[in-house]
Amino acid sequence: MDIGSRDQVYNKYLQASVKGVENKPSLLYLGLKTSPYKNEIENYPSRLTQKPDYKSLIPCTKADATFKPYPLVGQLPEIDEQNLNFLHEDIKEACICIGSFSEGEFKAKWLGRNALSNQEFWSSTKIIPILNILSRLNTKAPSTNIDNCNIRGTDQQGTKVDVPVIDLIRDVISYDNKIATSNSLGAMFKRFVPQEDLENWLKNITGNKELIFRGRYGEKPFIEQPEIFEQTTGQVIITADTKSPEWQSNTISAYDLNRMISMLGWHHYLPQASRLPGAQWHSIASIIKAMGTDPARLADLAIQELDLQSEIYSTAIISKLGNGATKLRDRTEEVYTALVQFVKGSFKNLEQPAKLITLSMTLRGAKVLQPRDLNREVVELDARMAAEVTEILSRAVRTKLV
Repeated sequence: MDIGSRDQVYNKYLQASVKGVENKPSLLYLGLKTSPYKNEIENYPSRLTQKPDYKSLIPCTKADATFKPYPLVGQLPEIDEQNLNFLHEDIKEACICIGSFSEGEFKAKWLGRNALSNQEFWSSTKIIPILNILSRLNTKAPSTNIDNCNIRGTDQQGTKVDVPVIDLIRDVISYDNKIATSNSLGAMFKRFVPQEDLENWLKNITGNKELIFRGRYGEKPFIEQPEIFEQTTGQVIITADTKSPEWQSNTISAYDLNRMISMLGWHHYLPQASRLPGAQWHSIASIIKAMGTDPARLADLAIQELDLQSEIYSTAIISKLGNGATKLRDRTEEVYTALVQFVKGSFKNLEQPAKLITLSMTLRGAKVLQPRDLNREVVELDARMAAEVTEILSRAVRTKLV
């Protein structure tokens, strides 16, 4: 898209986002019901194992010398901070990782805008304690599928609770509120380990030693002292930290979030030394499906706007939204972290191989108007985020990101 058509796309999204209000951007919370992929989520895990055979399927982006093996656990990648200058100035932090293959080996190229700047990424960080639990669960019990585990304990009303872990994870991601609020569950999933230990675990995964990850999400934990056990045997696998937490802030980078969601979505492609420690595919697959239920459908909107629906197949979109109005920085903010993968067919020339497109992205946008109008800030920022995701996918398809 040229600048003119980018403006047109933004204005189109601006009309679509007009019903947004403070803390509830309408595009960010569009909801899974609107998604053409809602009935395909069960297939996401198998789709995220597809590899080019170099006959009928090739990587869309050729892995040149700037593509490197995916970094080892704890290793910071080289991040190109020049190639995202096309993003609008309202996008304050961004990290994109483009996946490709070379001689069967998975390769990646990292792009950034202030990618290592530690900031508040709102509810998008809720995926981190979930992945920590996955890692710890399968480290202790490799053959146990998180699908077959329950959480039990006493909730804030004094009621005894015993429910499948995956149902609670789905509530965190989907905001369906079937069992509890996303915020109270986000805090509960942080109760299985001292905050300092969780923070150090994250530092040791991503290599970002400056991050802080000791915050909650505005509500008390759904269960203060939860435990996770295997449904069939009754074996308790993980118990809560017995000490009360000293809550602080969640101050991490776009890179950290992008690293975590890419380790999840690309698990099958990564060598053991680059994978989430301990994580087993059966549990990874369960989390992938849960993360397909995010209300944010920005990738769906982009695919529709680019008129790609009839040209692509084998689509997988996992994501986590975040948003809020901050008094600290006096502005409205919105976050979208996602991994998007699909195959683009060459229907005009059937002799040409199809192309595999796979990338992860994390964007944090911010908007302030003078005089302040929080509802209007939400509307404009929501449209901007959708427009920039559309531009990113447009460039990915045209191999113009690198």
